[in-house]
Amino acid sequence: MEIAQRLDAALDLMASEGADVMLVASNELARIDTIFHLTGYRALGESLAVLARGAKPLLIVTPEWEVERAQARAPSWSLRGADDLPQAVASLFPKGLPAGKTATVGLGKLPAALGRRLAELVGPEAKKLDAELEAALVTKTSAEIENARRATVIGERGFDRLLEIARPGMPECDLAVQLKLYMEELGADDNFFLLTASPHNRAVQPSSGRKLEKGDVILAEMTPTYRGQLSQICRTAVVGSPSAVLADKYALVVRAMEAGIRTVRPGIRMGDVAKAIDDVLSAQGYAEFCRPPHIRRRGHGLGHGSNAPGDVAPDNDIILEEDMVFVVHPNQYLPETGYLLCGEPVRVTATGVEQLSRRTAWLGSVPA
Repeated sequence: MEIAQRLDAALDLMASEGADVMLVASNELARIDTIFHLTGYRALGESLAVLARGAKPLLIVTPEWEVERAQARAPSWSLRGADDLPQAVASLFPKGLPAGKTATVGLGKLPAALGRRLAELVGPEAKKLDAELEAALVTKTSAEIENARRATVIGERGFDRLLEIARPGMPECDLAVQLKLYMEELGADDNFFLLTASPHNRAVQPSSGRKLEKGDVILAEMTPTYRGQLSQICRTAVVGSPSAVLADKYALVVRAMEAGIRTVRPGIRMGDVAKAIDDVLSAQGYAEFCRPPHIRRRGHGLGHGSNAPGDVAPDNDIILEEDMVFVVHPNQYLPETGYLLCGEPVRVTATGVEQLSRRTAWLGSVPA
């Protein structure tokens, strides 16, 4: 699916639901930005797409001066800048929106006062199509897939950098800041980055001022965004030489991850990917640690516009489709070693799976 086809899918949804007008709202703070998914434009403020049967699609952006940037990212749309979204909508429909023929998406993501004003304009008969629109737009475009590949390279180079500069005595937070800035230099727009270290980690979490010590296990979850598309790699390193137990258990977790990745193909349940991972660990006596409170999911979707196909979890019945992109990460607590991270981003292909990372997770080592 390409971005123009997403618009066609939205219009087809309107037709199937009997809607003449559909208002699609996004908030720059929302985790899932439907406007970005539909247009390629990620807003600085609240924005609203107005789809009307027989009319060119219109994107209203705030603040008013933001229209120039929006035009560069959504050239096929009509653009209007505004400082008041409800007022802009009211001016488009001076006789009111068509009763019983209006649909909405995303009004609940807006600030409460703004959402209420728009809800008053559309009226109580308006149909909410949030889930239906997301379901129609789940697969990634070729540009998003390429951006995911670029983001993955940035994450991998970030871990290489970690192995180069991490040393005993270095505060976790200093290491995290240096790595985040380094990945921004490589082109990352942003980075949801967790890094922590301990001889026996209970979980991965944000960095503290604690200084690295010999024997620490460093956990790094790197989630760079490139041109609005997320990717993620999960990595583990040890300060000094790893013990035989640590090396053995890390290899086990990687084997479990690889079993999950091999399972990926169109037509299977996402839950089957999680089951493949759990089966490998359970066979080695860790069934107890394959369920809460030790683990909840084995990965998740990657995207600002849609996080489909959702969590890599046993109860996820979503059927995988070509060009879905997600990360497979066992990220397992084991009593002998503590929490261990490994994770690779993947794309569902027509016949199987593409691993976006160039190298599968290995146990890194930092000189002590």
